[in-house]
Amino acid sequence: MLRGIIFDMDGTLTKPNVDFAAIEREIGAKVGFIIDYAERSSPEERARALEILERYEAQSASESELNEGVLEMLEYISKKRLKKALLTRNSRKSVETVLHKHKLHFEFIVSREDTRPKPAPDPIFLLSKRMNIHTDHLLMVGDYKYDIMCGKSAGTKTVLLRYKEYEYRETEVVPDFEIGAIREIIHVIEHFEKMELGLRGEHHV
Repeated sequence: MLRGIIFDMDGTLTKPNVDFAAIEREIGAKVGFIIDYAERSSPEERARALEILERYEAQSASESELNEGVLEMLEYISKKRLKKALLTRNSRKSVETVLHKHKLHFEFIVSREDTRPKPAPDPIFLLSKRMNIHTDHLLMVGDYKYDIMCGKSAGTKTVLLRYKEYEYRETEVVPDFEIGAIREIIHVIEHFEKMELGLRGEHHV
């Protein structure tokens, strides 16, 4: 039984627009994931890298655009009385900017300040506790393998939003569902409803 859905933010609810190449140029090195780089750096370099990241995140949040179908999809979730949460490696400040700009409301939010970031399962365990929903009844939705790894490790079902222009390497991390547009979450919810109805029917036999 599906009781709650957890969404990634950048690239899932909003169109991806953070200029990571520019961040790396300012840092002065090819660092890959900025948060991971910051964690393994000296305290001084960590502070410098995070300051640069947060500056770009703030700009990205202020210029953010919702993916097509987000509002329709969130309204559908509300009608179904499913709890919804936001899980991001972004800062809480950038999350608040995005939510305020697009007039979105999430009762449950976990950002990088709250716990170990994705792909660790910790953020979902924290949300599971706050939402009072076992991970068996949660769905993790994201556009990158870290979202799927996080969900799988925590025991949720997972959905990958796949962008046509993005090429994903074959990995051992396989999502339970793949969608090409965020509004297709509606079809995933309908799938769970049909499964639940089927189980109820079996119990009546």
